[in-house]
Formats: sequence, structure tokens, C-alpha cells
Amino acid sequence: MDYRDMKVLPDHKPDGTRPMGEATPGFWWTEEDETARAGRVSSTGRELAMQQQARKQLNLQHARLYGNYDIRSFDAATYSQNLVLMYDEKIALNVVAAVTDTLTSKIAKSKPKPSFQTNGASWAMQQKARNLDKFMRGVFYETKAYVAAPKCFQAACIFGTGAIKVFIDPNTKRLKLEHTFIDEIYVDDVDGKYGAPRQMLQKKLVQKDVLLATLGKGLDEQQRQRIINYGTPGEASTAMKPLSNMVEVWEAWHLPSSKTAGDGWHSIVVGDVELVGEKWTHDFFPFVFLRFSNRVLGFWGQGVAERLSGIQVEMNRLIRSVSEQLRRKGRGRIYAPYGSKIVPAQLTNGVADIVTYSGGVPPTIDNSNAVAPEEFNQIERLWQFAFQVIGISELSAAAKKPSGLDAAVALREFNDIESERFADLQGRWDQLFLDLAEICIELVSANGGRGYKQKLPNKRYIVELDWKDIDLQRDDFIMQMFPASSLPGTPAARYQRVKEMMQDGFIDKAVAQRLLDFPDIEAEENLGTAAIDDVSCVIGYILDDAEPHLELPDEFQNLELLVQQGTAALLYAKHHGAEEKRLDMLRELIKAASQAKVALEPQAPVPPPPAAGAPEGPPMPGGPMVPNVDINMPVQPAVPPIVAS
Repeated sequence: MDYRDMKVLPDHKPDGTRPMGEATPGFWWTEEDETARAGRVSSTGRELAMQQQARKQLNLQHARLYGNYDIRSFDAATYSQNLVLMYDEKIALNVVAAVTDTLTSKIAKSKPKPSFQTNGASWAMQQKARNLDKFMRGVFYETKAYVAAPKCFQAACIFGTGAIKVFIDPNTKRLKLEHTFIDEIYVDDVDGKYGAPRQMLQKKLVQKDVLLATLGKGLDEQQRQRIINYGTPGEASTAMKPLSNMVEVWEAWHLPSSKTAGDGWHSIVVGDVELVGEKWTHDFFPFVFLRFSNRVLGFWGQGVAERLSGIQVEMNRLIRSVSEQLRRKGRGRIYAPYGSKIVPAQLTNGVADIVTYSGGVPPTIDNSNAVAPEEFNQIERLWQFAFQVIGISELSAAAKKPSGLDAAVALREFNDIESERFADLQGRWDQLFLDLAEICIELVSANGGRGYKQKLPNKRYIVELDWKDIDLQRDDFIMQMFPASSLPGTPAARYQRVKEMMQDGFIDKAVAQRLLDFPDIEAEENLGTAAIDDVSCVIGYILDDAEPHLELPDEFQNLELLVQQGTAALLYAKHHGAEEKRLDMLRELIKAASQAKVALEPQAPVPPPPAAGAPEGPPMPGGPMVPNVDINMPVQPAVPPIVAS
């Protein structure tokens, strides 16, 4: 349906496809009256649902392929009903599910983290960018982003497109993420031909009492009663109404045509009652979409289930053929002529069928193969080919390593080669979190974020960040994505890589312990990096806190590390816009640490002065003269390995 070329339709059709009195669909955001606007939103949603039955049927087919369950539909009353009740009608070898689960485990196990960077900004702006980085880590932790994202990835593999909704909870006024079932989102095909629609609708079933308690505070009694009496979609009869308290809610967004157009709108409606009606000033929908593979045209993506549907269908046919042949002939057959006096009752348990015939040939037993070997081979070839089409090795699906590949270096290279096949998909996975961070920042900023405080769990304490201390303009920073760890995932390969880095002098032992991050050495790792954490905190009090303060060192700290890290921090901060007050504190910290270090060093015993009249010592031995060395001349230090900060 192209809402830009909408024809005026009558209030109802003779065939009953539109109820009497239902509003004309399309251009709902131009209505001034709330009731008329709500009616148009509802009718537009139903019109889109009716015209996109082909996509809904395709999604239903792909859900059946993955779940190995012939669900009737996605409707409220039938989504849990199975069309086929017999287990022997289910898929025997579900390659769609095997490939999808393998991909989800392989790609969605990583937890990318957005990083915020400034360009030529002052030290204060750099500190805001660092705090924004911590702020988003706290948001991802609170909203369970790394729980919703794998579900979105799985949906992208099944249906082609997965979605996560980002919104401000009306009760708590906090950010919230929600994995959204893709079949409940509607986009006009013409509007979304180039992948950038201007309107979007979502249908969802919500408990009536929860809906009224959350969004029904501004309704009058008549409107509340209309929502209470609104029927639940999918009710088979009036007798089912007491069992259900759900209501169909439509939420619609129309993006503004330009920054100054003012025609953006957001509505939440039930029937002809508008619960929310407000201007929508953002140039994005509150959804983040992930597509397994982009189509040539259109908004929706293509998934694993669609790509492998032909292979799965052929495998099903072959497996049914093999099963039927084994059932008919797998027990063997006995051929006996008439008059051979064989007693069938003596052949117990139905071992084989008895075939009688005329002739003088003695009784024989047929032990030939029930199924041709080519059919078994074809099933195995199709199974392997399905993984090759998507780009997964069958060894990954079975959690096996190639035979003879035992060295950690070889395993690492093998995993890297396989990962190259999914570089594009991995990029979309990373972009998902960048888009999540972008929308979260925009929503917090647009909803009076100066009072928004975000907690971030740390190793030993909780850090609380206030948005008023961040509040960067969008043009002040850029976002980049860094993986949680670029090290290999398996323990052997990770250990090998960290060992190589330590042997080459790039990192020290404490950093190596942190990079290994083995659960069984967590306690030792905490003790091993305590000195590094202490130095990082002391320097952070000066450079990172809104109001810097200096903590003088004592003899229990790693003074040498404090001098080294403090000097590096001073040199960096001096050329990146840090205030002079912070630089002076760093200088004072370095001097105090140096003095404390010297004071703790053992002093060489001073020889007593020679007695009066004592002869002088022996003359210096001959040899080349030693040049005078200026003890104040700076000496170029060796490049130290990277230490944790």
C-alpha cells in the first residue's frame, strides 16, 4: 500500500473486509482530531497487515523450518497450536536450525563496545567523551543489551531481519531495550523500496490493566470504558473473553520531512482511542534492525531459512523415501514356492514378509540392500552443502577441530580463515551496537537527560555518572566500535597469542594475566594487578575526576610504576589540552613518588675520613683517561613494555 497515493475508500465494503464506520487508512499524521487520527492509525495498520500476507506467510514458513513445529499462525490464539500432531511428520534432519544455532553461537558471542572519541577538543571535552563511554557501558549493563542482541541475531537468521526497540519507560523514566518480534512491524512496501521508509507501525498485545495504568492517566471515563470493552484479537468465542485480558495496541511513527517541517508524529492507539499523541522530532525510528543479508531492493532482509529452504525440502523428500524403503523392505523377504510346506507361524516377530510363487525354485531369503547407497550419500552431501552455502565448516557445527590440527597457532589461523567469510555479517553485528548507543544518547538527551544518572558496576565498587556532566553535542564526538577482545576465543589459542606478545616485549606479566582472564585464576589475577589498579586510580583522581585531587604516595605503593605511569600521563595530557592545575598535580605526584622511592633505597655506608697525617692511598693505575661525564646529561631510556593502566 502506498500511503502517498491513497484513494478515498467507502466506510465499508460489501465483502466485509472493512467494518462499518472504520476510518479511511493513510495520512493519519495529518489529522488534527485525536479520535479521527486514532481511527486512521488502526485502519492503516490493518490495511498493511492485509496487504502483506505474503510476507507473513513467508515468516510463518521460516518459523516452521527452524522450530520443526507446524504452528498454525502468529495470531494470539493459534501461535501455540500445531497443524500436525504426529511426530513422524516432523523434520528428521533440521539443517536450518543447525546452521542458525551455529551462526548465533559463533557471531553473537562477542560483546562489542562503542568508543567515543573527540577531534582536537579540550581536555574537558575529552573527559566528557570518556565518561560517555562509561555511561553507555552502564546503559548496556542495565538494559541487558547483550541478552536482547543475540535474540535479534537469531531472528535475523530465521526471518532475514531482527529488531530491538529502544524507548524510555513511562513508569521508571529509564532507558529500556526490548527484542521485538519482526512480524509485528509493518512498513509500506512502496515507501520502503529503497530501505528508508518514512512511516512505520507496530502492533502488540498488551494487558488492559497495565496499559491503562501506564498510559491511560489522561483518558476520560468513556475512553477508558471503550478500551476495557475492546475485544481481544483471536478470541474464538465470547466464552473465551474471561480468560484473556489482552488488547491490540497500534503504535505509529512518521518521520519529519525535514528539520523545519514539523510534520513528524508519534501515536499509540487502541481502536479509536489515542493514548499518546506527540510530535516526533527525531530523524529515526526507535528501532535498531539487523539483517542477515540485504536484498537488492526493499526494507526486509533475507535469512538463513530462506536460503536453505530448497535444500531442506530436498533432504526431507530423501529422508521420507529412505524411511519408506526401510519400512517396506528393511526386514528382508522370504520367497517360497507353493507347496513348500512353510509354516508362517514359526517365523515370529514379523522378521520378514513371505512371498509365495509358482515354480520349482527352492525357498530363498532376500538380503539385498533395502536402500540404494546413493540416497544416503545424497543426504550427507546436501547436509554438508547447506553449511558451505552459508559459509560454516561442518566442524564448527559439531564443535570439532580438524584432524591433526593440535597446535594453538594452527587453530588460531584456522578460526581466522573461517571468520573472513562472515566479515560483512560481523560488521553489521558491530553496527547494531553503534546504532543502539546512538538512539540511547538521542533519547536521553531529548527527554531532559540532565537528571539522568547511570550506574556502572566496577570490580570493587559502583560508579555513578550524571548526564549533566556529559551532555555532549552530537557534532562534538565520533563513535567507533572496538570488539570486547581481539584475542582468540579458545583458551589454547588465547594463551599462545598472549605468550607471544609477552615474549616480544609488548606487554608485561601483569597485563598478560589480565588478558588471559581465566576464571580459575581470577583471585590471583586480582592480587597480581592490585598495584596497577592502585596507580590507575591515583592518576585517575587527577585527570578523570570533575574536581581533581592529589593523593600523595606512601611506602606501600609501587613507586617505580607510579613514576613511570605518571610521567607518561603527564606527557600525554600536556599536549591534549589538560588544565594547568591537573598538570601541576601530576608533577607534584611524580616528584613525591620519586623522593619516596629514593628515601626507601638502601644507602651505601660512608667510609670514615682518613686520620690526620695518614699517607694517601696508592696512585691510580695507568691506562687511558676516563672522559668526564656530565651526570646531569639525560640518558635515552629503553622502551618499556606496555603495562596495564
